[in-house]
Amino acid sequence: MVVVIVLIQVKAGTIGSAFDAIEKVKDIQHVHMVTGPYDIIAYADIPVKAGFRRLVEAIHDAPGVERTETCMSI
Repeated sequence: MVVVIVLIQVKAGTIGSAFDAIEKVKDIQHVHMVTGPYDIIAYADIPVKAGFRRLVEAIHDAPGVERTETCMSI
């Protein structure tokens, strides 16, 4: 299992809809609205590193997502 932490910035006024969509992405375990330079932090467990691209693309498909920074466990 690979643990992935995704730091997400969204457009102003879209945090609620982005949060709801990200929460439904396959393999996402936890989602939090946060203060600071990022708006949302999502934690995922993916079975293999090959699933990483699909995960990030699904998050970018959420409404209002502008930028992500991703940390993968090693």
